[in-house]
Amino acid sequence: MKNNPKILVVDDDAVILALVEAMLVPAGYHVQSALSGRQGLEMAEIANGDVDLLLTDVVMPEMNGEEVALVFKRTYPATKVLFMSAYLKPAAERFSELHGNVDFIVKPFTVEKLKGKIKRILS
Repeated sequence: MKNNPKILVVDDDAVILALVEAMLVPAGYHVQSALSGRQGLEMAEIANGDVDLLLTDVVMPEMNGEEVALVFKRTYPATKVLFMSAYLKPAAERFSELHGNVDFIVKPFTVEKLKGKIKRILS
């Protein structure tokens, strides 16, 4: 895992964005937050795709997490994706049917669980 990996967090809940940032910044991650899928894609474009991990909520208005991830992976195939959702069961089944093995974390999660999942994905 490289020094200060860059993580783009996309969630329509500002509280979740603040919590995730508070969990990851002290662990040495560079975190950018977006309140929508479109904003996240715009931020990635500005950064020329220099994002190591897209951490996106699944259920969001306008553009859901699956749509964000599909556009992201098409444009930046090297970027890893981690989905987060409070609704794991139906989402996990749907994503695995469509995309094979998919990384998920269930909300609410602990700092240790999130950092462990990210470290595994990025290593």
